[in-house]
Amino acid sequence: MSHKHSMDEDNFESLVYRMQMETSSTKRKLEILFDSKGFFNAEHVARIIYQCAVPSDKIRAIQIMEPRLCRMTCCDAVDILGAASVHNDKLILLDCIKRALIDSQTREGAEYILSAFTFEGDKARAYSILQTVVSTQHDKVPAGGHQGYAALGGLYTQARPLVPQLYGSIAHQRKSIPGQGEIAIPPQADPGIVPSVYTSHPSYAYIPARGYAEDRQYPSARGFPEDVTFQSVYPAGAPPMGFHGGAPAPTGFPGLTMQ
Repeated sequence: MSHKHSMDEDNFESLVYRMQMETSSTKRKLEILFDSKGFFNAEHVARIIYQCAVPSDKIRAIQIMEPRLCRMTCCDAVDILGAASVHNDKLILLDCIKRALIDSQTREGAEYILSAFTFEGDKARAYSILQTVVSTQHDKVPAGGHQGYAALGGLYTQARPLVPQLYGSIAHQRKSIPGQGEIAIPPQADPGIVPSVYTSHPSYAYIPARGYAEDRQYPSARGFPEDVTFQSVYPAGAPPMGFHGGAPAPTGFPGLTMQ
């Protein structure tokens, strides 16, 4: 969420004005919010929730904005929780915005969130919700471990070990993490053959396969083998196929002719 930037004030004020002018249907207000473009910061989210009078519409509004939330502090998130008209809805709002909080693991940030709740039971549930996410987890590099057995006594390592003597510096290892570092583009294969100008013609990049008879060496009209340069001596060659001969290497009398 760090790369998200909230929409400019002019576009946001235009969105709020359109929602305020829609008085015929509460469903239409949510459709206007759904069709909007851009991301929302904590102040924007609180103002949008205040535009919805029905508690169920407040929940639908925060669910629409959840994938488009900018990163925010717990101090800013208190205003969002205060926009809930039903006390139990605060827990639902917190569950929707918990992934956008950047300081929920600190003591000060947790105290800001807990200050928005009145009852001790709700405070405990809110604190348990905060413990389900870690906002800084993606900034850490795994330190090895999680090994599983592979073939021939090898091991599969699911995390990248941080051993500079074997794998280089930490900065070098971070570049090899998927999504970071330079993009490795494989070189394009050059078959060295000009492609055909006809789209329906077989590709010249592939060597034609041998035929059925050539691959299996079955006797055919062309003979087996194709070119016979010698005369076999009886008993040798294929079995007779007619009165006086057989295959290209007959066992009969090739010198005789049919009368």
